[in-house]
Amino acid sequence: MLSFKQRSNALSALSVLTLTLILAACGGQDSKTAANSAIPSAAPTAPAAAPPAQAAPVSADTMVFSGRRQDYTITKVTNSGISGFIVSDTRAGGTTVTLASNITTVQFSDFHVNLGVGDKANSISATSLNSLIDLYVAFFNRVPDADGLAYWIDQMKAGLSDDQIADSFYLVALQSPALTGYASGMSNDDFIRIIYKNVLGRSGSTAPTALEIDYWSSQLTAGITKGHIVRAMLIAARAYVNDPTWSWVPALLNNKLNVANYFAVQQGLNYNSLDDNISKTMAIAAAVTISSTTAALDLIGVKDNNLNLASTLATPESLANICTVDGKKSWVRSHLDDVYLWYRDIIDVSPAQYGTAEDYFTALLVRSKDRFSFTSEQGSIDSYFQSGEDVSYGYSLVREGSKIRVRYVQPGSPADQAQIKRGTTLVSVDNAALGSYINDAQYNALYPSKSESHSFQVQDGSSTSRNVTMTAVTVTTTPVLQNQVLNVNGKKIGYMVFTDHIRTAESPLVSSIRKFQQSGIDDLVLDLRYNGGGYLYIANELSAMIGGSKVTNKIFEQLQFNDKHADMTADNVSYFYDTDSNNRFLPTLNLPRVFVITGSNTCSASESIINGLTPFMKVILIGDTTCGKPYGFIQTNNCNTAYFAIQFAGVNALAKGDYTNGFTPACYVPDDLNHELGNVSEYRLSAALTYATTGACPTIVAGVTGGVAAPPPAQFSPIVDKDPRPWRNIKLLK
Repeated sequence: MLSFKQRSNALSALSVLTLTLILAACGGQDSKTAANSAIPSAAPTAPAAAPPAQAAPVSADTMVFSGRRQDYTITKVTNSGISGFIVSDTRAGGTTVTLASNITTVQFSDFHVNLGVGDKANSISATSLNSLIDLYVAFFNRVPDADGLAYWIDQMKAGLSDDQIADSFYLVALQSPALTGYASGMSNDDFIRIIYKNVLGRSGSTAPTALEIDYWSSQLTAGITKGHIVRAMLIAARAYVNDPTWSWVPALLNNKLNVANYFAVQQGLNYNSLDDNISKTMAIAAAVTISSTTAALDLIGVKDNNLNLASTLATPESLANICTVDGKKSWVRSHLDDVYLWYRDIIDVSPAQYGTAEDYFTALLVRSKDRFSFTSEQGSIDSYFQSGEDVSYGYSLVREGSKIRVRYVQPGSPADQAQIKRGTTLVSVDNAALGSYINDAQYNALYPSKSESHSFQVQDGSSTSRNVTMTAVTVTTTPVLQNQVLNVNGKKIGYMVFTDHIRTAESPLVSSIRKFQQSGIDDLVLDLRYNGGGYLYIANELSAMIGGSKVTNKIFEQLQFNDKHADMTADNVSYFYDTDSNNRFLPTLNLPRVFVITGSNTCSASESIINGLTPFMKVILIGDTTCGKPYGFIQTNNCNTAYFAIQFAGVNALAKGDYTNGFTPACYVPDDLNHELGNVSEYRLSAALTYATTGACPTIVAGVTGGVAAPPPAQFSPIVDKDPRPWRNIKLLK
């Protein structure tokens, strides 16, 4: 039941507002705007080849343009000595006009744009702004127009409380019962039913129960105002964001909120007639669904991605590829303000304090929420994710206490040719001992960025040390290191080691699953302990092959962008694929469960596999807690630098995605560098095989307590050095 505990304090008396003014503001137009909307453009119609740029201003603060809003772009400029707006006619022969500073409204044949609504929106908190927008949905089931929203922002800043504003909305709703469904003589129960329908989208088969209606109706009987009740129900509804039954309710509310924000705040839109301003904004709200805002945005019909009136910065597009130091810094700040998931939480710092754009980018990140965003040289990123190429020796290292040990080696790499194996200890580099601390010279020798040679003293197992020299080369990653079928107590168990979600992983993953399918395996052990992520579409394909018929036509992941990009949230509902990138049908396993070997490096796209499959099959984790990254990036390049700012969060089919503390394994088992991957005695694989055959975690793994709800012993907790490849821990959209 959606319920909410009411506050006991009495409500303040409603401020005296004239009904005319309330109606005008809720309708979206004050008297000046209403008058202006009746004035047609004075510009004569011209041939399409040379459309007129503008007519004379209809008033001192309004400029009229002859075409539709979609025929123009509006650019907000706050740098280069200019502060204001530029309007460009995109039709053939169109011209560009820089608006005078006194122009606050731009009128087109279908819309007029309130240029100041963004600044007004920024003058109150995001919570207060969203509360106002919610009231439009609750009482009128429509998105606000910019002029009406601006009016109520002013009322809020003048001292009206949230409850007083909500009560004002109710009074206005009573004036149009045919549109709103509210009537002064309606019973409390009928009022609550209307709120469930308008606010929560619950009618028909999801209509509220008698118990739910009685709960809220009793609050009205006790003297709580109708405005306060509506606000309380809105707050209560959003508390169900992760509820398996009711998560669709806040999803619907948030989608309407995102569309409203785009319409009224980012684009500053108002229809030019009062009737359109009500009927069409109601139609827009009605077109929003639980999973999509596309139809609503199509009804708006304005897709000027360069405009965000709430932004205090120039658009990234207008600042791109100005490759001076200051130019790159300006782009960085604008880029983060546009796409960063936590753009509202950025604390501004002076760019002059930082020598490079990359350092400035890092300084602006919201570190209380973000430990993942980064920059890198564009070329190395592109080579790796497209072809798996990277300059290296071909090993993966981990610090274990005071030792630096090898986790795995790429086949055919310099490390492989030097007969370095999993578990090998690097004792020294260039005759300098490697201890609990490595200096920059040692670090650069261990992780070279170009082809160069270095000498190493290595120790294989417990044997004596030996000396090797390795030359870093371009190594092509083998993303699927192993795929084998193990026979354990009469069961066929597929085992696959998967390390990188890169483009070249698609073919070996398909081949591995087809091999398991043809072998008729009983269980699958997917080893993701060293897989930091990569392309999300690869994770989707692998998950679909594992889930088979259970996930057909089901949601794999829903991406949620910031409120400036409601269209991207609407367009990024990813269903489980049934074909690969070349439209060839994927093989499937249709197993009831999957074992996933995890570690602290299991991250991002790898965690999406776990999260995406969990609603549809049993996912049993063996190893250690994952890294906790439900976020992802879209690589954005500027001046040969690749920027990776967190742009979206991902949730599964149950709207669950809050795993910032990582996924906890069913069996805690330490990593075991003393056995090769795929050896049935290796701790984590051994534990997975035991669980697969006995249905429980092992109590002892090679003398180490396992399978208990506690972290592994401290000696198995790696001390992390600088990450030479931060871009491996990534969830990336193509």
